[in-house]
Amino acid sequence: MQSRLETTSPYVAPVHTPARAAWGELWRGAWVIFHKHMLKFSTNSMEIGGTLGWPLLWVATFGLGMERVVQVETLGSHSYLAFITPGIIALTALSGAVNAGMTLLEEKIKGILKEYFVAPIPRMSILLASTGSGLVKTLIQSLIILVIAMLFGARLTGNPLDMGAALVYLLLYVMAFVGFSNGVAARSKSVGGYHMLLFVLNLPLLFLSNALYPLESMPLWMRALAYLNPTTYAVDGIRRSLFGIGSLSPWLNLAVLAAFAVVCLRFGLTSFRRILE
Repeated sequence: MQSRLETTSPYVAPVHTPARAAWGELWRGAWVIFHKHMLKFSTNSMEIGGTLGWPLLWVATFGLGMERVVQVETLGSHSYLAFITPGIIALTALSGAVNAGMTLLEEKIKGILKEYFVAPIPRMSILLASTGSGLVKTLIQSLIILVIAMLFGARLTGNPLDMGAALVYLLLYVMAFVGFSNGVAARSKSVGGYHMLLFVLNLPLLFLSNALYPLESMPLWMRALAYLNPTTYAVDGIRRSLFGIGSLSPWLNLAVLAAFAVVCLRFGLTSFRRILE
């Protein structure tokens, strides 16, 4: 009996390194704030309806109204609604990203950020939660738009792998503009200034892209601007994945969106650090 006790290995408690503990605190704090944002979103019908209102109007009126005017054969699509649905999804994503930055700006103006700063959580978890909640809310809204477009007659042609590719394009696009919106919100001092800046960017991002018309039909100057617009690559990637229509290389779409996401997230991080100084 004594020999058995002597050969038994002693219990060694797990060692939590400082780096591991720091990551745990970061994600714990981010989850608490993320849950708060999502709870507010689920109970705020104005935010949900306001974000979906304009894209739904595009689907129900512009998409169906232009169906008999546009020669869909030149688009390579079975309907104009299917052609513009990726553009409407991008518009929804952009609106959702603006709302994500608006949440951060409201918390800064109301002094809630100062309460976060004195809470026992890493300050970077605030930005992580704002980015994560904006990403999830926008994906939910984009999925709703896609389902509604399908109910109105847009037919998907992609397989499950293509669906995954479309999700990757959308994720990169949303991450980029959530990061950009958070950066603008961190630098803004008023709600009016924040909305004015993003409203100025909203329409050019939509109309100077391939969201409503193919690149081949654009004048040369307009096509050059469209190639500088990240919305063009998001729309082309989603359109190719979901409806089998695309004029750009999938790898080019992926590379441009990934680089754009890195730049915008960096901008958001740098701007948020200015609040901490």
